[in-house]
Amino acid sequence: MQDLIANFYELWGSNYLGPFSQIMYENDFYSLIFIYTLPTILVLTVIYYYVIDRPKTSKLWVWLLTLLFGGVLAFVIAYVTVENSLYSIQLQPEDYATDTIIFSVTNMAYAFVIIFLFSILIKWKSPNSSHVPF
Repeated sequence: MQDLIANFYELWGSNYLGPFSQIMYENDFYSLIFIYTLPTILVLTVIYYYVIDRPKTSKLWVWLLTLLFGGVLAFVIAYVTVENSLYSIQLQPEDYATDTIIFSVTNMAYAFVIIFLFSILIKWKSPNSSHVPF
């Protein structure tokens, strides 16, 4: 499973960040961030479709705001987790600042995709928002 998640984040080698990626893989930080991110964005999507589901919020712009919030949340989860994880193995996060940002943006992009796909799967049962995003 660790290999699959690592390949997922490294885009099968095209997003490989050298020593940073090696550290992330050896210490299983990819899986940790995935375990934090996936449930968070899935819960956020469920909250949009079934908790704040009102005629007033069943608009594309509200869904886009939810998508943006989920992406920013995924970015923060990745960034903070990487920083704390690097400290935990006695490395200085400042040495990997650019790589951390690139990785966090990658996590944010995956969050956008997962929210979109999960929205397509669960929107049909929503009383008011079943037509959002389309």
